[in-house]
Amino acid sequence: MATKKIATTPVYQKLDAAYRSGRYNVFVLEGGSRSSKTYSIIQFWIRYAYEHQDRVRRVIVSRLKATWITATVLKDFLDVLKDYGLYDKRNHNKSVGAGVYTLYTTEFWFLGLDDEQRIHGMKSDAFWINEAVESSFDDYAQLMQRCSGFAVLDYNPSYDEHWIYDKICKREKTRYMHSTMLDNPLIPDNAKEQILSYEPTEYNIQHGTADKRKWQIYGLGKRASLEGLIYENWGYCKEIPSGLSKRGYGMDLGFTLDPTGIVECAFDVQTNTLYLRELCYRTHMEAADIIKFYKRKQPMRVMSESADPRLVSEIHNAGIRIYPVVKGQGSVEASISVMHGYRIMITEDSVNLIKEIKNYTWMFDDKIKKFINKPADGQADHLLDAARYWVMGELMGRIKQPRDNSGIFAH
Repeated sequence: MATKKIATTPVYQKLDAAYRSGRYNVFVLEGGSRSSKTYSIIQFWIRYAYEHQDRVRRVIVSRLKATWITATVLKDFLDVLKDYGLYDKRNHNKSVGAGVYTLYTTEFWFLGLDDEQRIHGMKSDAFWINEAVESSFDDYAQLMQRCSGFAVLDYNPSYDEHWIYDKICKREKTRYMHSTMLDNPLIPDNAKEQILSYEPTEYNIQHGTADKRKWQIYGLGKRASLEGLIYENWGYCKEIPSGLSKRGYGMDLGFTLDPTGIVECAFDVQTNTLYLRELCYRTHMEAADIIKFYKRKQPMRVMSESADPRLVSEIHNAGIRIYPVVKGQGSVEASISVMHGYRIMITEDSVNLIKEIKNYTWMFDDKIKKFINKPADGQADHLLDAARYWVMGELMGRIKQPRDNSGIFAH
C-alpha cells in the first residue's frame, strides 16, 4: 500500500524523544485547544506500531464514554491513517467496543472507560486516555496495573485541581509536556482566529470577544477552571425516554462557517426534565439537504430560528412542519432563564452539544469585574441555540404560525 512521508509536529518530536530516552512510563501532554496533541499522539502510535512488529501488541485507546470515541479519537485516528495511505478496511474490526484497528502487528482497541468489564480485565502493552481530565484516578489505575509498558494522557487544562496534577505529574517516571496552538503548524486559519479572538487585546475588548479565562485555557493552555458557565444543572443519559408527549426538533441554521445544528428535544412534565440529543452538526446544508434529513426522521414539529424566512418557507412547502420562533429584545436571556428551571439531560452520543454546554459562559465585564446576564460573544452555541428554539417554540409558545401554503408566516 502506498504511503507518503509524514511531516511530524513539534509536539510529536517531544513525545518521541521522551519515549526513546527510556526514562519514563507515563507521558502527559497538556495543552490548549488545537495544539496538535491528538494528531501528534497518533503520529507517535504509527511509529510505535511500525517499529514493534516482532509480535502482536495491544494498545488501549479510551475516553470516559464509549459513545464519544467514534466521533472523536477514533475518527481522528482513521483520518490520519487514510491521509498517509495506511488505512485498510480489512484491518478494521467494528464489532468490538468502538472498534479495533490492527496496524502492522499492533491492535488498537478503542474502548470507553464505562466499559468496565473489558477495561478492568484487559491486559495491554500501552494505553492512551484521550481527554484524561474527564476520567478518574481509578480509571487510570485499572489500566496501569494491567499494562506492561507505558501510558499516554492528554487533555485541555480546564481544571485548577486534578488528580493528574497531584498524583501523576509529580512522579519521577512521568514526562510532562506543555503545548499551545503555536506548536501546531497545521492549525486551520478559522480555528486560530477564533482562539486568538479570546486574547484580551484592545481590539478584542472593543469588539466584545475578549475572554481572559478562555484565552488562558484554550490559547495559552494554562490550568484554570472555566468560570461563569451558563448551564450547570445538566447530566448524561443513554437515550431519550420513550412515551414523552412533548417531543420534537430544534434547529439553528448555518451554512459556510457555522454548521446547521439540529437537536431532538423532549420534555418530561412530571420530572421537569428537558432531554436533548444531537442529530445534525454540518456545514453547507442546502434546503434540499435539510428536507431530506427530516424526511428520514420521525415526523415531528420543528422549531427553527427565523433569520432566513425564504429557507424556512422552502422547508415548510416540502411538507415539513416547521415553525420559526419569534425573537425579541432579551429573548435569548429569557429563554436561557426558562431552561435554568429544568433539569437538562443530554444523550452520551451528543459529542458537539456536550462540548458546547461545557464551554458556554456569560460575558465578563472588565469594567465592573463581574459576569453579566448576557452570553459571551464568539462562542460555539449552534446546538444550544437549536435546543433553546425548541423551548421557545414548544414550551413558551413563541412561534409564527403558517398562514398558507405559500410559506409566508404570520405572527
